[in-house]
Amino acid sequence: MTMAQRRKPGGGHESAADQDMRNQEVLRANRELAAYFKGRRTEREARAALKTIKAFVRDRERRDAKSRPPLPGADVAKKSKETQSQSLTPLDGK
Repeated sequence: MTMAQRRKPGGGHESAADQDMRNQEVLRANRELAAYFKGRRTEREARAALKTIKAFVRDRERRDAKSRPPLPGADVAKKSKETQSQSLTPLDGK
């Protein structure tokens, strides 16, 4: 993206498809960064992942706090906690 193609700070909202694609990209970058710390990716790949994450954070900071969508993966973590709490309940009801 060149300087002329940068988005304006209040220049409209992304479509749902664009937002979903960006969320998927941020989740992928997050996995790439985690893989780097486990020794499965190179520093170069980690730097590319960081650029993606930083761009997402910068864009998110520019938005009004009330209009910010939830973080990507936040609903996934919430669901996994619910399933864990259900699996920890005793079967006999004691």
